[in-house]
Amino acid sequence: MKKIILIVLLAFATNSYCQELMDNETVYKFTEVDEKPDFEGGMEKFYKFVGKNFVAPEKSGLKGKTIIEFIIEKDGSLTNMKITQDIGYGTAEEVLRVFKLCPNWKPAKKNNQLVRTLFVFPITINVE
Repeated sequence: MKKIILIVLLAFATNSYCQELMDNETVYKFTEVDEKPDFEGGMEKFYKFVGKNFVAPEKSGLKGKTIIEFIIEKDGSLTNMKITQDIGYGTAEEVLRVFKLCPNWKPAKKNNQLVRTLFVFPITINVE
């Protein structure tokens, strides 16, 4: 019985690995790529884009970070947006709204090929 379970597990692992290679859908971490993804005009322009479009909740004294994680696709579009930390009061929904407005980025490269990249972005909120 142990042999059967091991064989089944190996079959699934091999299939998953081959599928990843065939689909070329690997998502790389920011630190694993040769050429980092970049917002058109640089990160300073991206910060301005977020600041211009983000509407903070009207909650006096609200402070903290909302963190969004997303994938920059080979075509530069943003997908798989997920809030990993939220301070509440609608900040997660607002961050997602702003990132859905975001224009395409310049995608990352690894071995001179365009690749999908995981990007984590913290947004500090300070409402006085």
